[in-house]
Amino acid sequence: MSWKVAIASSLAVIVGVALGELICCSPAGRDAIGRLCGRGRLLALAEHEGIYEADVEGATAEFLYRKGQDDPASDVSGRFAKTIRETLARTVVARRRAVRVDVPGSRITRGLDLLRNQFRDRKDWKASLRANELSERSLRKMIAGDLQSLTWISRQISPQLKVTVEECREFYQQHPGKYVLPERLRVSHLFLAAPPQTAPEIVDLKKQKMESIAKRMRNGEDFAALVASDSEDEATKTRGGDLGYLAAYRMPADFFQAAMKLRPGQISLPVRTSLGFHIIQAVDTKPARPLTFEEVSSEIGVQLEKQKRREAVRKLDVDLNASVRLMAQSPSGF
Repeated sequence: MSWKVAIASSLAVIVGVALGELICCSPAGRDAIGRLCGRGRLLALAEHEGIYEADVEGATAEFLYRKGQDDPASDVSGRFAKTIRETLARTVVARRRAVRVDVPGSRITRGLDLLRNQFRDRKDWKASLRANELSERSLRKMIAGDLQSLTWISRQISPQLKVTVEECREFYQQHPGKYVLPERLRVSHLFLAAPPQTAPEIVDLKKQKMESIAKRMRNGEDFAALVASDSEDEATKTRGGDLGYLAAYRMPADFFQAAMKLRPGQISLPVRTSLGFHIIQAVDTKPARPLTFEEVSSEIGVQLEKQKRREAVRKLDVDLNASVRLMAQSPSGF
C-alpha cells in the first residue's frame, strides 16, 4: 500500500469516527438512536445523557401506581409528565456530579437488605429480580448511585442550613402574636363510651346509666370513687378522671364548650359528645399568655432551618437545571 493510500485510509477512519461521535452527541442523532432502540423521542439532554419517552413513561407509571391508580400508564402524557421529565433530568445531573462521592459498602448492603426483606423468601426475591430484568449486582449499583446522589445533595445544602440565635430572636420579635399559649383548662371526667357506630339500644342504656351516676353524685357520693368504679376511660379512671391541662384544640369542641361553663370545683350534668357521655369536673384554669423566647427558640430554629432547606433546594434545582437542555414539546404533552 502506498503512503497516499495509507493516509487516505487513516483520514477516512478519523472522519468516520468524528461523524459517528457527532451523530451520537447531537440531539438529532440521539433522537434517531432513541427511536431505533425503542426508547421513543429524545425529551431532554442532561450533561450529554439523554432522557427519552420510555424513561418518562416508566417513571410516570411508577409514580401513579404508587398513588393507587389502576392503569397508571394511561396518564403518561398528562399533568405529571412534564414534572417527571424535568425531575429525571435533574437526577441525571446530580448523579453525574456525585460519581466521585465515596459511599461505604455497608450502607449499600443495608439498602439492598431492606429491599430483599420485603419479600417472603429468597425464591420470591429472585423471581422479582428476573421479572424486572435486574440482578443483585445491578441493583447494588443502582443503590450505590442513589446513595451517592443523596450524599452529594446533602453536602451541597448543609452549609446553608445553619440557624443562629440572633436569627431566631429576630424572627420571634417580628412575630409577637404568633407564639401564644392559649387558655387551658384542667378537668376530670367520668366517661361512658358511645361513638357514632354504637347501636341505639346501647346508647340508651349508657344514657340511663350516666343519669343514674349523676343522681348518685347529687346525693353526695364521691366523684373520684364513682370514676374509679364506673368510668370507661381506662387511662384516667385510676387518677380520678384527671385529663390534665388541655387547650381547646386538644378537646372535642362540644366537650370544651361544656367545660368552659364550669367554675373550678363545679361538676356538670351529663354531657353528650361525639365520643360518648361525660360528667365533667372543673379543676383549674390558666389564662392565655405569650410564650417567652426561651420556650419557643428551638421551635423557631426548626422552622427557620426548614425555610433555609427549601431555599437551598430551590437554588440547587436552578443550578442543576442549567445543565439540562429540554427538547421542544409535542402535542402529546411531553
